[in-house]
Amino acid sequence: MPGQVQVHRRLKVALAASVGLTLVGSLAMVNATAAPTPKPATCPAEMGVTPNSVKVGIIYPKTGAAAPSFVGFDSAVRLRFDQENAKGGVFGRKLTNVVYDDQGSGTTQTDVGNKAIQQDGDFGIVTATVVTTMFPMLKAANVPVTGLSNQLPFGTDRNAFGASGAFASTIQSTAQADRLKAAGATKIAMINHATSGATNGSNAVAKTLPVVGLTDILHIADAPQGAYDGTAIALRTKSSGADGVYYNGFVDGGISTAQAYKQQGYTPKILMLAGLVDPAVVSQTGDLLTSENVVGSTYGTVPSTVNKPAVRTYVNAFKAAKLNPYSAIAPIGYVAADAFIRGLKAAGPCLTRKNFIDQLRKVNNFDGGGMLPAPISWRPGLTPNGDPARCAWFAVAKGGTLVPDAQAVCGKFVDTTTGQIVG
Repeated sequence: MPGQVQVHRRLKVALAASVGLTLVGSLAMVNATAAPTPKPATCPAEMGVTPNSVKVGIIYPKTGAAAPSFVGFDSAVRLRFDQENAKGGVFGRKLTNVVYDDQGSGTTQTDVGNKAIQQDGDFGIVTATVVTTMFPMLKAANVPVTGLSNQLPFGTDRNAFGASGAFASTIQSTAQADRLKAAGATKIAMINHATSGATNGSNAVAKTLPVVGLTDILHIADAPQGAYDGTAIALRTKSSGADGVYYNGFVDGGISTAQAYKQQGYTPKILMLAGLVDPAVVSQTGDLLTSENVVGSTYGTVPSTVNKPAVRTYVNAFKAAKLNPYSAIAPIGYVAADAFIRGLKAAGPCLTRKNFIDQLRKVNNFDGGGMLPAPISWRPGLTPNGDPARCAWFAVAKGGTLVPDAQAVCGKFVDTTTGQIVG
């Protein structure tokens, strides 16, 4: 596609700036090593692998209802891959990629997943999505996957590695609940749109509320995806007596909810909007998000507005490519690509899917090159795929922008089936 080619050219032009930046912390340790020796001729053949290249599929909803929340994912993956390629690749192999649009549809995802593995012969997949129909096929073929940790396979399938920690429907950190409590809220309304990821996430957070002394007072699990008329939801929330709201859905839906609250004269002590990370979104809403009760949470990374060396490296690289580093999903794409590179390095010069999965499953100190609030582990732990993220980093809508908290909030792990603290 002409548009995709133009963006990819910008990514490559940006490498002159991005790879020239000083990488620090974990990013330096993971990425600054010289390109190792190419694969020996005695290595077994593997799908998508040559002595000079590794073929990786990128699957996400480029179009469809979910597309606005996934803007920048593929660009971030390719930027991180291009940074590694500029240093010679991994064991002499350059990372090549093919982008597939699953449209947020289960049927389409199955089709593109089949194409990626059976027709195109991709070695592995980097993904962010709202559906999971391709995962059984990827598991059966032992295809390594890294990506957004919002679906059950990232807690159960040994080949799937959540970029910000394992997914667990029954284990949840109290980080979100702790931040709601810190704002002075006591009775929380939980709102999400009707996808499995949003529903599972909201239900898990709800189970942590009593642990920190909060009351789960209202559940609305069928909010529309995207922008909508939020009058009915505003009235239900207001009449429930909730003084805090956790909204888990697409950002434009969260903005619609905030607008409806204002129209109904309802101001909770905190309105937490998952995915509100772009300062431009705040400034474009005029005076809607100026009461300082609106708090944005990322999809697992450090906010791109935090003054941290690794974050500055990422932001500068994106700006050099004339792309928006503040989209909600782009940092996860960058970290998911970094996780894939970590797996390639861990597998060694004789790259196979099995080696990749076996060795990456031993890693317990991945911090996304400094882009995660705290290191995560993919070793078996609270789930077969390691532990969920313990820490989250929030930002407050203030003065027409997003002001990040001084530090991340790190909670306790709760077994949501029993309400007991497990770590």
